Amino acid sequence: MLRSAAGAIGTDHHLMRVKIKLHLKSRKKIMKQKKIKYDSAKFKDDKSSELFQGDLNGTLSEASNESIGIDEKYSLFVEHLKIHAEKYFKLDNNTNRKRKEWLTDEILQIVDQKSLAFLNWQNHRGTKLEAKTRSKYKQLRKLAKKKIDARQIEYWDEICEEVENSIKLNDPANAFSIIRRLRGGSKRVENMPIKDRNGNLLLNSSDRLERWREYFHELFNVPSIVDQKIIDEIQIGTLSEEEKRQNAAPSIEEVRKALFQMKSRKAPGNDEITADLLKAGGEPVIHWLYGIFVDIWKNEVMVQDWNLAILIRLYKKGEKQICDNYRGISLLNVTSKIFSRIILNRIQNMIDHQLLEAQSGFRAHRSTMDQIHILNITMEKRREFNKSLFMCFIDITKAYDSVNRDLLWRVCRKYGISEKLVNLFKMLYKNSKAKVKIEGELSDSFLIETGVQQGGIPSPILFNILFDFIVRKVIEEAGVTGVKFSYGSNDFFHAKRESYENFNILALLYADDLVAMCETASDLTTFIRAFENVTHEFGLTMSVKKTCIMTLQ
Repeated sequence: MLRSAAGAIGTDHHLMRVKIKLHLKSRKKIMKQKKIKYDSAKFKDDKSSELFQGDLNGTLSEASNESIGIDEKYSLFVEHLKIHAEKYFKLDNNTNRKRKEWLTDEILQIVDQKSLAFLNWQNHRGTKLEAKTRSKYKQLRKLAKKKIDARQIEYWDEICEEVENSIKLNDPANAFSIIRRLRGGSKRVENMPIKDRNGNLLLNSSDRLERWREYFHELFNVPSIVDQKIIDEIQIGTLSEEEKRQNAAPSIEEVRKALFQMKSRKAPGNDEITADLLKAGGEPVIHWLYGIFVDIWKNEVMVQDWNLAILIRLYKKGEKQICDNYRGISLLNVTSKIFSRIILNRIQNMIDHQLLEAQSGFRAHRSTMDQIHILNITMEKRREFNKSLFMCFIDITKAYDSVNRDLLWRVCRKYGISEKLVNLFKMLYKNSKAKVKIEGELSDSFLIETGVQQGGIPSPILFNILFDFIVRKVIEEAGVTGVKFSYGSNDFFHAKRESYENFNILALLYADDLVAMCETASDLTTFIRAFENVTHEFGLTMSVKKTCIMTLQ
């Protein structure tokens, strides 16, 4: 219906009044599959854990039956765990709504009393008891306000003290985590429309899910071609006693150690079994895991569920409608990660002794702080002695995702990993699949055929092995020595200069990040060209866009 109203001062402009009837389509609410949530506090209750373990003792024998296949064994194991866990560890009032952190049980009790007093007052309005019930309600209202105000002040004092203590203990990560949590204001991205590869906005949930599947499929399947002749030329060392040690089936102590090395309160994989739940299972779970791990070790046949990773998105920065501005996180089954941890524990010390001293990534008692300190001292000393310094900060495009697996297994054999363990790694990587999860919905699965396993515990170490091999080839081909360091005659730390030799530093590494340091521009140019050639030969690509050069003259 349309009507016009004449202007008040004789103008030819007329106010238009319009009534429009619209039928707006209601937004379809996605019905999520209700999942059992566990109370982390109950996992610490010894009595609940004992009862849980007692129930498992009587039922896990069915999941250890030798006459059934390994996949059926695992399904029964997961089923029994969930049934008994729901009995002892289920979160009370399993809702998504969380109460405010400063609320206490005492305050909630007073608020409930206040609500009842208000209803009592309303029920007695117009009667002789109205004044009495109203007075009772006002008293409880004042008490609730007083308690809430006092608790809020106390709560903020506790938060400030916690942040201050974290900074004093050199734990800025925890301090900023608290600040981010309190700041809030982060927008949810679950239902955020995204753009396809052509820039068109996708509003339909199924279209968005398919776009994310397409994006991650391209991201995790980077073409990496390495000439087979180059792989075959890599010499494999001979093993004797070391090979026997590596090939032996895992012991129950190794299983126990690997289980308790898993971090608590972390997201589970597709089977929804958390590390906390397995730890609460105690010896019954450890003995069952030991049995199935030995079967897998001997037969080299893996549980099919271990092949599947669940991908979730984490927003990084930039426009939220572009897929490139998100990071994918893979959630693997915890039991598969425990098995991988056992293998890693077997080889970690041996590998650590072979890696370049310049590598600080994913090694015990080393961090980025060490590399930053070395770089800082180098720059200070070069400036102090009026010497030039040429540096190149090198980045590799999709380093972890573009690893050629055939090359990786060959290099692992060169670094002393037995054929048995390499076969177990191959088993874990064979037919690797992933599904994208958004708002409880799962996409179709897709194969991941290149790179190290996303979210896998041994993945950083496996990449370190390959990158160490490549960097050694680069140093050999470049033939440059880097920056020379010499001990002075009055060195503060060493009494005898003759006991210590001069040394050179050519590169500092942290995982796939590398900074090359040279005394001349020509040496640095030689190193960069050698790095580009060798990495290309072994299936990696240097990112020209992110690689930077810095000079100090």
